[in-house]
Amino acid sequence: MNKQHKSHRPSLINMHKIMAIAVCWILVQFLLYVNEYSNVSNLIELKKLSGTYKFWPGFFNSLHIHTLSGIVGGIILVTDMPYKNKQRLLKYGVLGYGLLFVISYLILFSLIFIILNTYNLFLWDIDKAFFQTLNTLSHKIMAPSFFVSIILWGILVSVTQFMFNINEILGKGILWRFILGHFNSPKEEERIFMFLDLKGATTIAEKMESKLFFEMLKEVYYDISTPILESDGEIYQYVGDEVVITWPIEKGLKNNNCLMSFFRIEKKIQEKKLKYLKKYGVVPSFKAGIHLGKATVGEIGVIKKEIVYSGDVLNTTSRVQDLCNYFDVKILISNTLLQLLQIRGKYINIPIGEISLRGKENKIALSTIAQL
Repeated sequence: MNKQHKSHRPSLINMHKIMAIAVCWILVQFLLYVNEYSNVSNLIELKKLSGTYKFWPGFFNSLHIHTLSGIVGGIILVTDMPYKNKQRLLKYGVLGYGLLFVISYLILFSLIFIILNTYNLFLWDIDKAFFQTLNTLSHKIMAPSFFVSIILWGILVSVTQFMFNINEILGKGILWRFILGHFNSPKEEERIFMFLDLKGATTIAEKMESKLFFEMLKEVYYDISTPILESDGEIYQYVGDEVVITWPIEKGLKNNNCLMSFFRIEKKIQEKKLKYLKKYGVVPSFKAGIHLGKATVGEIGVIKKEIVYSGDVLNTTSRVQDLCNYFDVKILISNTLLQLLQIRGKYINIPIGEISLRGKENKIALSTIAQL
């Protein structure tokens, strides 16, 4: 059996996102500073203000605050939180993230200030330059503009989180393409689809209160998001207790992502097994159908717009998934897709045969897969 090494990719991705957010925010602040410098310089030239205003000293004087703000904001927005903590935070909507930033920033800045003051006690008669810097920083912290700046950064955190939420509602990578008008005209794409269904959902729902079942679905979908993202999958739709996942053909075939996604989901749920048993008295499990083909994607709707995929591949994949119960297997994959994957030495392929699908004239060759 091949050893499974824990992937560090998610943490690396998070670090990249944190730095990207921090850099973007610092650039925005830099542009605002340039605008401020230009306005003040013009007023000085018009002799409506006296004195001088040097560009770089003023910029570097505020850079440490903006850098710290960007990093703290990036960490708050990107770092994965435990499910319970995230749900508590979301009670306040996107404003909760802004409030968390303000509190975290004030605590962090207070700690830094205390450490610097403690350090200064031992250098009182030695490092006068350090004392002057600390004194300048103290005056800056006590200025109203400092607190206004923190509040504005908090608002920026909330706005950024709002954009993240919109991106999550639309799906991974959809927002940017939506902004660029990618979906205005229908486009045909070669894609892999997985219909992932919660096994025994009807029976589970009958034994639970509606609200508790919904809470379980929320938690399940939260937990399986990471395995899907690790496999470069895009969540196309949640349809009750079913999730439709899709990949561009290249990403789905790379590293057998479309297969690995299912087994990563299984592994994640097993890791959370005790949690589900304690809270809901059941451990969720899934069945999946996977197929590939051409799908047309575009934007539809007037009052409510939506990005929609259509094509025979979706109907076929749904029918394939329906057969999992009949053959008593967890996963069914079309041989058309299977032939394009590199499964030797990694998976066991068990042929099912050519099967007639409900509502389809042509038969489809199917197999089930198990990990070695």
